[in-house]
Amino acid sequence: MYSKCLLETDGYRVLLKLKSLAPTKEYVDAVVEFMLAPHLVEISVKSVPTFIAISDLQELITYLDRHIACLQQDPSSQSDTFVPRELGFQVKALSGEVISPKSGEFSLLFMVNVGRSNEEVSSTYVGGESEVTLENIQNFKSSVQVALAELSHPESVLG
Repeated sequence: MYSKCLLETDGYRVLLKLKSLAPTKEYVDAVVEFMLAPHLVEISVKSVPTFIAISDLQELITYLDRHIACLQQDPSSQSDTFVPRELGFQVKALSGEVISPKSGEFSLLFMVNVGRSNEEVSSTYVGGESEVTLENIQNFKSSVQVALAELSHPESVLG
């Protein structure tokens, strides 16, 4: 069973396609797709298949929450780059404006690991930076939480 988590910004969308790795409950199989907004140009790239630790997905939610809290104090706040252990993607939350917990926006840089040209070089990342609304961040966080619940207990969803 696959779960999909969509993050929408003004200029791009990111789709996390997650699949349970039975019998382990610590990691999920993942492909991350980066798609530019169709009104800009139609470009879509997918990550190499990777694993993501469930704890990394939970930490991503915490990372976004912390950044929003920092923006409430200082609109020019920038968070350190978030990179999961398996290096499937990178996220950097940048400055913005938070009016209330549900209203505001900030810049978000998202990079997807598309692989290596050979084993002697580091990975190549493709992505972009664009504004994201707090509403879209909340929707993404909710979809990740639902996916984690479904992948942790697939029998409750199926039956």
